[in-house]
Amino acid sequence: MSSLQPIHALSLDSVQQQAFVKYFNSLPEKPATTVRIFDRNDYYSVHGADATTAAREVFSSISNIKRMGLEPNKLDYLVLSKGNFEILIKKLLLVRRYRVEIYVAEGSVKGSDWSLKYKGSPGYFSQLEEILGEGLGASDENTPCLIAVNIKTDAVTKGRLLGVACVTAGDYQLSVTEFTDDDLLTELETITVQMAPSECLVPTSDHDDYKALKKVMERTNVTVTKLKKSEFSTEGLIQDLNRLLKFKENQQQDANAFPETRKEVAMTSLAAAIKYAALLNDSTNFGRFRLSTIQADCFLHLDSAALSALNVFPELGDSSHAPGRSLYGLFDRCRTQQGKRLLAQWLRQPLRDINLINERLDVVELLMNNSQLRLQLHEDHLRRIPDLQALARRLTRKKANLHDCYRIYQAIKRMPSLLQCLAEAENATVHSSLTEPISELNEDLGKYQQMIETTMDLDAVERGDYLVKPSFDEQLQNLSEQLEQLQTSAEKELSKAARDLGLDAGKTVKLENNPQNGFYFRVTMKEEQSLRGNKKYTIIDAVKGGVRFKTSALDDITDEYTSTKATYEKEQDKVVAEIVGIAAGYSECLFCLSHILSRLDVLVSFAVAASSAPAPYCRPHITDSLDEFVLKELRHPCLEIQEGISFIPNDVEFKRGSGVLHVVTGANMGGKSTWMRSCGAAALLAHAGAPVPAAAATLPRLRALAARIGAADAEGQGHSTFMREMIDTAAILRTATPDSLVLIDELGRGTSTYEGCGIAWAIAEELATKSKCFCLFATHYQELTRLASVHPGVVVNSHAEASVVNGQLLLLHRIAPGPALHSLGLHVAKLADLPDSIIEYAEAKQAQLEINLFDVETAVESQETTEGNKLIVEFLRKCKQIQQDNASDEDMMKEISKLKQDLLQSNNKYVKALMA
Repeated sequence: MSSLQPIHALSLDSVQQQAFVKYFNSLPEKPATTVRIFDRNDYYSVHGADATTAAREVFSSISNIKRMGLEPNKLDYLVLSKGNFEILIKKLLLVRRYRVEIYVAEGSVKGSDWSLKYKGSPGYFSQLEEILGEGLGASDENTPCLIAVNIKTDAVTKGRLLGVACVTAGDYQLSVTEFTDDDLLTELETITVQMAPSECLVPTSDHDDYKALKKVMERTNVTVTKLKKSEFSTEGLIQDLNRLLKFKENQQQDANAFPETRKEVAMTSLAAAIKYAALLNDSTNFGRFRLSTIQADCFLHLDSAALSALNVFPELGDSSHAPGRSLYGLFDRCRTQQGKRLLAQWLRQPLRDINLINERLDVVELLMNNSQLRLQLHEDHLRRIPDLQALARRLTRKKANLHDCYRIYQAIKRMPSLLQCLAEAENATVHSSLTEPISELNEDLGKYQQMIETTMDLDAVERGDYLVKPSFDEQLQNLSEQLEQLQTSAEKELSKAARDLGLDAGKTVKLENNPQNGFYFRVTMKEEQSLRGNKKYTIIDAVKGGVRFKTSALDDITDEYTSTKATYEKEQDKVVAEIVGIAAGYSECLFCLSHILSRLDVLVSFAVAASSAPAPYCRPHITDSLDEFVLKELRHPCLEIQEGISFIPNDVEFKRGSGVLHVVTGANMGGKSTWMRSCGAAALLAHAGAPVPAAAATLPRLRALAARIGAADAEGQGHSTFMREMIDTAAILRTATPDSLVLIDELGRGTSTYEGCGIAWAIAEELATKSKCFCLFATHYQELTRLASVHPGVVVNSHAEASVVNGQLLLLHRIAPGPALHSLGLHVAKLADLPDSIIEYAEAKQAQLEINLFDVETAVESQETTEGNKLIVEFLRKCKQIQQDNASDEDMMKEISKLKQDLLQSNNKYVKALMA
């Protein structure tokens, strides 16, 4: 990995080092999550604590850190090549979610006159596109999004009104919403999951609501940035919006006409986001942005716990996207970058409109059944489509070059054959949702295609050069002719040299040209002797490929050629700027085309993933009825593709009147959690418009999907497993409704057995009788199986089957009706190779505890309970009398002991069980 090693130490003398150290120490204080980088032209440097951060991120070691300056003010530093700098930027912004500041020297890089030139944060790094181009976001499936939140508390009702604004600069989108929320901010968490921001702006405040907000952002892996309260001011906002927003034709050019501007608290957040992202500093943003309202209720409500429990996305920093690790990794068969981003968005925002869901399913079903069409789209057409959204944005920002223009031209040129391919499907949904809009855009983009064919030298493209046709511009034509004449002159010099040296022009002696040496001749090492002693020729060098040499006449031609070519390129740059300016007028069409092609890419991706699965997927049937929720022979999409797995499918069935809450019991590792995750994944996929891994699927249109599966502490937030469970469950109880699916696994751990059981019972009963949601409730508390008899027709028992054969535990991974008869925990302990002595002692202790518990339960259920209670009351009355009659404690205890013996001789089972 030599390319990842530092270049060298800073080439500064002691005076320059001291000056820089003094300057660096004078900079304002910053948090550890902001890293300052200094641009030194050919390389970069990072200093102080930032050097340690950078070394660990890039080299996984701090051994490369050096020191500068004089004692006692020495300063650590690290030198980074451009490649290492790019690695660092990506890791800091996309993985660590840190902020970056880049300083550029005003004068010499050896001086101490620096200025902050570029800033980047997880939610907004458009400024860094100037340095890194498209490279920064190329591997990221999400378009960077910045969210700002302001909370206004009503002094009378104590209610909290939240104003939320999102800025997605890559899509030129401003979106806002305003709503009241509970003290856990559950609605804000839903919106955060749907919008997937990287950074959240909040006003500086110690109010409890902002502490709750910080916890929401921690759960969703969003960096929180505190701003001054004055930043959340709407002064001048309307004028700013008038410059940024894109108005329709004949629409009044006044932002006040948008209904969103009447959301007062949301507008304060939008004002802060616009200032923080410095949108007004870039004139290419003017007249580009759209303002809309965030429609959270259009999508299935998901919280961060559900995303985590169902493994919807890979963990932050996991770039492998392995199919077996997440739903995103499994279904990401996308051929385009814009398709990958849209897939992530669809999985975060599953639909609730049945017609829109069915529109997606119509196309996916067609593609699953038509393998020829699916393969043509996936293997041929889509794989040749570039990231049109990024290219359109480069055009808009006037950062595009001829290569970018040509890539867009290639994509447009493919549209007729793509349209022909789609037309052959003869499907109404494909025609209305894909073919027709692509066809209309293709007509609009026809003139772009003609412009590129008129202006670009397409013959040069085949040689890897992106040039303007010389014939397009008179001055370019003249310069081109001069270059051709100079090329001819150089070739004449080659012929003259060949004759002089007695060699064969173009074979044993060749004419070559490169930027370092200009024109030169080259002979093989074998022919090198012909040059010896010949003063007409100047040898440049001898390399493996031969000896390179030149003449004074060739030098003169090179000088003239270099000068003419520089003039040509300067003139060409003017023409390219004009071409890019004209091409920018098509950026709106390209954004639209990118969106439609990304839709097609995701739908094809769904079909490819489903068609390559080990067992068939089915089209889910989604209804408005909340009467039933049935999944036949359901499988887990990620687990079934893992090597060495023979997945055992199971049914999930909820029916109003016969059971909407399953209390699921059974052995550890028996398949309870997998069954629940499979159900949640199927519900999410169905609402996203994807097929599901089952033989048949009928499910209601859900409003929310909530899950608490898995035991994980949140040390960074100071939360234990039990605390994490209680927070998640509190949110579920507040939001669960009859059209919700709730998945809860092993609730009540981390506290005493009876307390945990009591909490689990109360929560399960609340979900079954008040929330009336569809719920799978896995537990090891066998007592909860009694809920089925307490609430018949609402609660049913299910269990993961397991058998003990010859003392060995056999896990069947089948879910069957009824409660589990045994927990089989000791058998699982044997599988884990616990010592035999521990197992034997545990068995004995278990038997003792079960006998005592059985005696209590038996007595409670018998007629002896009443008699036992009378005996106890009488015993307590006599104890009180003894206390009054005896002066000494010793006499009192003797009398009570006699009473106790008399009580035990009563042979009442209830009393005996309690006394034991």
